[in-house]
Amino acid sequence: MEKRKPFRRGSRGQKIENYYKILGIRANATQETIKKKYIEAVKAFPPETHPEEFQQIRRAYETLRDPVRRNEYDLMRKYGDKLENIMEEAFELADSGHLEKAAGLFRKALKISPDNFQIYMALAEIALLQDDEESFRENFRIAGKMAPENKKVDVLMIKARALLEGDRAEEALSVLESIRETYPEKYDLLKNGYVEAYLELGRYEELWDLLQTMIPAPGSQNPEDVFIFIHLINAMIELEKWSLWSNIQSRTRKFLKSITDPEDRIMVLSALSIECYEYYTVGRFRESEIFIDLMNQVDSKNRHFRELRERIQKLARVEKDILRMNRDDDVYPLISLYAFEWFYSDIVDLEVVSEVREEIKQHSPEPAGVDLIYDEVIVESITYIKKKYPLVYKTFQENWEALFKERLTYLNREARRWYSR
Repeated sequence: MEKRKPFRRGSRGQKIENYYKILGIRANATQETIKKKYIEAVKAFPPETHPEEFQQIRRAYETLRDPVRRNEYDLMRKYGDKLENIMEEAFELADSGHLEKAAGLFRKALKISPDNFQIYMALAEIALLQDDEESFRENFRIAGKMAPENKKVDVLMIKARALLEGDRAEEALSVLESIRETYPEKYDLLKNGYVEAYLELGRYEELWDLLQTMIPAPGSQNPEDVFIFIHLINAMIELEKWSLWSNIQSRTRKFLKSITDPEDRIMVLSALSIECYEYYTVGRFRESEIFIDLMNQVDSKNRHFRELRERIQKLARVEKDILRMNRDDDVYPLISLYAFEWFYSDIVDLEVVSEVREEIKQHSPEPAGVDLIYDEVIVESITYIKKKYPLVYKTFQENWEALFKERLTYLNREARRWYSR
């Protein structure tokens, strides 16, 4: 078996969303209100039962909790009173996927306010969603030209954000670099953008170095810093810096211990749980175990967490033994392939399952009784793993017993007696 592919986040949905509407708040809501409504939304749509709704809620909160990103978002949607109805309808149309109609309304708004650079940014984002590169760049060029001097950097930052949300991380990174060169004093405000770009591009070494500068000092931590620790853990996993886990775990545990407010704990748990479930659903149980352990630290009395933790820990142990089997020269390769297939197909729907099945087809011997040498090799391997890998054997005992019986049937009496002891 080849090494499994790296864990990658799913791309963001390409749509213009009303984050205030998602959280059920007004555009002038305070940070306290934003946090309160986020907690209420998470309680109503927890990630384990409503993953899609939770991701939408999380996107809204991650934007509005951050003063810089909220300012960019507000600037994108800011317009004068006389444009209010037209622009609101245009954004609603864009959010529901009616991009041509939305663009028509934005152009109508330009006739009322031809110097409104925010409208050009909206048209640029629509163009990006339509894969119209030329219009995207031209509209942002005009927006940058029309924007007052103190807003030009904001236009660039919004352009980078639009590219990130449009799955164009390489281009977004180029814009971020341009901002950094022109406005070096803004670098701290760009770090979250760099984090997202490095994640999307799989540039984990650069992400790792950047995150080291973002870890909050003891005493200056806040609940939102959980995302920094999550990114750090994921970077460690992808770079296979497992020797550093003890130190990272200790720092993360100290951070979690500092979160005492019940609502802050819910927010932190929601962030950790989505990581846990994302790893779980792609069959990466060692990584999932990291996050369920942290969740259990935050809320050790949660019965659901305890049960999930026990299940993940068992799966992680079985997975570890199957990987050991795969490297064991005394185990016939086909036997390892069977173990991989049974393990993953019983838990998650992975591409790796179909790949394993193809390998089984290529390496399977003749049916039982046709080649007795193969039959005995398989029987011998099953006997071996029963002793050497009892957890794997017990987990799939019915499968092993059926395969063992099938191949043993055609062996001679002495062999049947020997292997049946």
